[in-house]
Amino acid sequence: MPNPTTPGVSVEEITKLPYSVNLVDTAVPTFIGYTEKIPADYDEPLKISSILEYEKLFGKSKKESIQLQDVEGKGLTVVAPSVQFLMYYSLQVYFANGGGACYIVSTGNYSSGEVKLSSLQEGLNMIEDIKEPILIILPDAVSLTAENDFYIICNQAIAKANDDTKNRFVILDTYYGDSATQSNNLNTIESFRAKINTTNHAAAYFPHLKTILNYSFDEDKTILHTGLQKESQDSADFYAGEIAALEVLKDLAITEIETSANGFVLADLLGQAIAIADEIYETADSKAALKEAIDEAKAVLDAIYDGTIDDFIIPENLSTTEPIFSGEFDDLINAILNSKDEVGNANGLTLKSLQSSDSLLYNQIKEAIKSLKVVLPPSSAMAGVYGRIDSTRGVWKAPANVSLQYVINPTEKVSDEEQSGMNIDDSGKSINAIKAFTGKGILVWGARTLDGKDKKEDNKDNEWKYVHTRRYYNMIRQSISEALEKFISEPNTPHTWLRAKTMLENFLNQQWMDGALAGVTPKEAYEVKVYGSKDLVTGLITNTMNVEIKVALVRPAEFIILNFSHKLQQS
Repeated sequence: MPNPTTPGVSVEEITKLPYSVNLVDTAVPTFIGYTEKIPADYDEPLKISSILEYEKLFGKSKKESIQLQDVEGKGLTVVAPSVQFLMYYSLQVYFANGGGACYIVSTGNYSSGEVKLSSLQEGLNMIEDIKEPILIILPDAVSLTAENDFYIICNQAIAKANDDTKNRFVILDTYYGDSATQSNNLNTIESFRAKINTTNHAAAYFPHLKTILNYSFDEDKTILHTGLQKESQDSADFYAGEIAALEVLKDLAITEIETSANGFVLADLLGQAIAIADEIYETADSKAALKEAIDEAKAVLDAIYDGTIDDFIIPENLSTTEPIFSGEFDDLINAILNSKDEVGNANGLTLKSLQSSDSLLYNQIKEAIKSLKVVLPPSSAMAGVYGRIDSTRGVWKAPANVSLQYVINPTEKVSDEEQSGMNIDDSGKSINAIKAFTGKGILVWGARTLDGKDKKEDNKDNEWKYVHTRRYYNMIRQSISEALEKFISEPNTPHTWLRAKTMLENFLNQQWMDGALAGVTPKEAYEVKVYGSKDLVTGLITNTMNVEIKVALVRPAEFIILNFSHKLQQS
């Protein structure tokens, strides 16, 4: 009460608003991986709200070495680096797709050289300190050397999310970005399903994504620049003509040995083989590409000196104990094998030095770098999509049929038939496809959890098969739980029960009006009961207040079926 000391009017504001339910954050993404630097006194996850804040605290991406190659028909190209640390690139895509504040868990810096399972496990344990709802993202997991380590860390993340006392959800990637890669006679999708645990607290997306981002290169490191080589061709293709000629020479040598075995004829055939080997030596840029051609050249030598030839004519001044010309031919082959690769003009130089010494080549390299795009697993982009949908529509809206930003193309085209097997599988482990549509862009084309199949054995629908259903339930459960804490120590009487029921009904009615709950009327959308427990002996109300809530969660129009009929006009 006011205690005025001078004459006048005193005003006191009295709050008459009832208790209300405040929506908790739907989920704050938590990125676990390697960073360029680690802040001083870092011992817990740090929350950031922008890429600039991340750069200030954790740095940028690792600068890779430049490797160039002259490709026939394309000119100068940059070889895609084998990038281990994807955190910074992933954050860029996350914010571009609508992501907001998120936690960063640094498991180490780039000096470690590679992604280690033990480090990711330590980072996963750090999320125990986060009290609010979180999405778990492991962008560096696909860089683990051992595929089995990837599945170990994914299943450990799932175990963290399966704790019903916490509001957590995991967004997973497949280990490989394409479906064709085989592992233990299983393709990418089959391997994932065989080793990932079933759960409705996680969702997986496929394939990986080619983004608009460029790799970061170190302009002070020396460049490896190899010479001319055809793109995507092995040595058999690159030296197809030479190999064919050597095979003909081998056949002629075998025929000559089986007939007259004239040493001068064989010497001529050998000379031709040496000439072809010389040509290979002059044009090759990679010794790996020489292998098959050299094998064929050696086959000519073996054919000429296969076994003992009794009537072989030995030219003058040559040892009868050594095969004719073998030393000359072997010396040539050894010279090829021990030679340096053919190199380009930038080999051994730095990009920074080329800026002043050869501006034309410098600009060519810069353009080639711009054309090389970063490929990322889709989890970080999907975390941004979740945040965008949550803020613009609501967590109850399925995070699907929405476009992805900063993405040029998926690494693999997924057909309708292929997606049919990905979306619904006997294992229940649904994998959501990301597809390119003409005129629409790159769309997320699935919203099922890793428990995305109906329970036919129980003859009932699986209420947790959709991502938004699980996440929305987690949100309202935690929001209501926190709101009910206001009633702790209140008198356990009908008056208190009515206040709690009114608060919950107001909240659920607003959710129904927003479109989060199904039903034509509020009665069909939700039901709330609040009452006290009675002692079975005395019949008195105990210290327990019971709250029962039933809600009708919305489902997506995942399959739309059009039924048409046509009736012919009577004549």
